[in-house]
Amino acid sequence: MRNHPRSIIFLLILIAIASCTTEPKLDNVPVISFSTQIQPIISSHCNFSGCHGASPEGPGSYQTYDQIMGSIKAGNAHGSKLYQSITRRGFVEHRMPPSGYQEVSPENTKLIYWWIEQGAKNN
Repeated sequence: MRNHPRSIIFLLILIAIASCTTEPKLDNVPVISFSTQIQPIISSHCNFSGCHGASPEGPGSYQTYDQIMGSIKAGNAHGSKLYQSITRRGFVEHRMPPSGYQEVSPENTKLIYWWIEQGAKNN
């Protein structure tokens, strides 16, 4: 076996790492509906007293599409605070939901990811 310059080996390792992904693919994904798929997930995991419900002591309400969009970068799930919080990725201050509450399932996390990547439409 030939000796390869370290830079080529390093480049090949970076390419291999970049090609490995655990993110859901968008190929052949149906359009995700905010009103019938995403809002129920957020309501059941985020909208309660002391969190993102309507109570004044919470960190900001997630009752409406516009309020939720304050934590979303349409087309960029990884740059969206909501996605970073539920996946515990990125540099968000708080991980959600807080300890003691049911986490968002992997299936629902995929739906949120797809919805954001599809443009986070109010549909």
